[in-house]
Amino acid sequence: MSDGTDKPHISASQLGMYARCPEQYRRRYMEGERRPPGIALLVGSGFHVGAEMNFTQKIETHEDLPASEIVDAAVAGFELRLAGDGLLLSGDEAGRGQEAVVGEAKDQTAQLAYAHAKLQAPDYQPVVVEHKTRIVFPNATHDLLAITDLRDDQSRVVDLKTAARKQPAGTADKSMQLTVYAGAFQVDTGAPPTGLRLDTITKTKTPARQIQETTRTAADFQALVNRVNAVLAAIAAGNFPPCDPSGWNCSPKWCGYWADCPYTNSESKG
Repeated sequence: MSDGTDKPHISASQLGMYARCPEQYRRRYMEGERRPPGIALLVGSGFHVGAEMNFTQKIETHEDLPASEIVDAAVAGFELRLAGDGLLLSGDEAGRGQEAVVGEAKDQTAQLAYAHAKLQAPDYQPVVVEHKTRIVFPNATHDLLAITDLRDDQSRVVDLKTAARKQPAGTADKSMQLTVYAGAFQVDTGAPPTGLRLDTITKTKTPARQIQETTRTAADFQALVNRVNAVLAAIAAGNFPPCDPSGWNCSPKWCGYWADCPYTNSESKG
């Protein structure tokens, strides 16, 4: 939903990137430096393409596509993003070779999409899919843009995820994305969602489903507003410090900017 202006926006994913590494945010969104994604992001992208294609047609048909079609769409989505964005390989992955890494990732994408078709999809009758909502901040330089994965006919809001393993307890309670989704639902409908759900398929040997239910209150929304205002103020001030180098995200596997980042150890770059 647009307010009809050209006012810029910030998203939950951008807020998350700034929180993880302001320098990464600067290079991606201020300097416009795009770097290839890691293999996990390609798998996640493919998974979402399969789910989106199925749920979009299910709005009208009220029936899921055959699992084989969802799998084919997911693999095609993986291949399309790989062709368009390339691939960031970690040192270990480079040693194994791109062909082997990509082959395994495509197989994993197919397995996850099949699990979605069998375990997740039958539970939902979608109303909107990948729905855009502009949450207007009248006195801020940016609005907040939400792109909600799924809203169903029970007024539930769902964030569909893939993960390497089972999510820790409380993950949904802390999810900024779900806070944004809940706020977007209320902006669009004037009422809170009946349910707020993190629905995850794990990348285990046999993919499994994990559901975490959560809620949001006015205090959660105020905390989100405070966070948006703080991040926008930091960006306006040109405040882009480096992240903690011991964090999981500060590595060549997870950051496309790591190899030429001025804040990483040049002696370890080989």
